[in-house]
Amino acid sequence: MKTYIIDAFTTEAFKGNPAGVCIVENDISVETMQSIAGELNLSETAFIRKSENNENDYSIRYFTPTVPIDFCGHATLASAKVILHQIGNSTVNFTTFHNLKISAKSAGENIKMNFHLYETVNYFPNEDLYLALGITNPIATKYAEKMDMVVIEVANKDILLSVKPNFVNLANTSKSYKAVIVTAKSEDSKYDFYSRCFCSWIGIDEDPVTGSSHSVLAKYWSTILNKKEMIAFQASKRGGSMQLKIISDNELEVLSDAKIVFEGQLNLKSK
Repeated sequence: MKTYIIDAFTTEAFKGNPAGVCIVENDISVETMQSIAGELNLSETAFIRKSENNENDYSIRYFTPTVPIDFCGHATLASAKVILHQIGNSTVNFTTFHNLKISAKSAGENIKMNFHLYETVNYFPNEDLYLALGITNPIATKYAEKMDMVVIEVANKDILLSVKPNFVNLANTSKSYKAVIVTAKSEDSKYDFYSRCFCSWIGIDEDPVTGSSHSVLAKYWSTILNKKEMIAFQASKRGGSMQLKIISDNELEVLSDAKIVFEGQLNLKSK
């Protein structure tokens, strides 16, 4: 099975968010896909398979090292990198296991993707969530139900960078989530906002750069900043950025790139 490791949301090797991409040509079981994801041990591995009807249509499934998940933005970008810049398609249309449709196309050296956009509502979590994160004075806390993500805004970038969660306590909070995003408005001209993303409940303490979280953050910050086009930076140790453009009430355009760092053949034979 042709397999790649790709750093998404960056143009530099060993930056951004690494994802595995496996091109599936024959039927394999969910158990095998999960084992491969565990073997690669990246935050997410995507399994893509070309449609028999259209060379631009692919199914896609996502796995962390421990569990399958519904959607992963950086693994989608990594998969698009293979199809658009390695195989040579001009566009690609992904369908997830839960029938979410995602399209991507080349935009010069970059890749342009269309994601769904998600609303948030005011939220009042149990105090153990703040304690596990070490956050004492949040500006606002929101919840995106469809993504099962909590958004916590803090006062500035310095506070954001100083967050040092107790990951054991975070994973054992009284309520579990897909992710908790901590975010802050930018005070410089390069970016509009910063964020970090913690996913201890699905086996990832801090995700380096998270496409799906920006499906939530884009609308949140658009309302605050009164902007439809923004540049975001996820301030993890590896770090990565993306350009965001709100197309409609439920559609987001994401522009970024990815760097292929490994290409090989996965051997699934028993001998």
